[in-house]
Amino acid sequence: MSQKKQAKPFEHGMMVQYHHTQGWVNFICDDYITICFIDRPDKHKRNGRYQANLVVFREYWNEVCSRVDEEQEEESSETTSYFLQSRGCDYVGAAH
Repeated sequence: MSQKKQAKPFEHGMMVQYHHTQGWVNFICDDYITICFIDRPDKHKRNGRYQANLVVFREYWNEVCSRVDEEQEEESSETTSYFLQSRGCDYVGAAH
């Protein structure tokens, strides 16, 4: 009997955190993913970029957390927090 492969829980470019390392999913295969945590231009490299990637094997995928929800939550709370702190004062008289 063949086992059905379940879909991979990651997408290329997805923001993630593994323990104290934050980055984006750079490569996905059945056995491991890589998390790019440094990505910067480097004219001495063949492709023009320097990247450092962390390999996370499948057995540790349950320890990888998505950062997308946290980033969206932070953006939402920053906007709300700023409005509440300013009490809308920035908008008073703006139409004059």
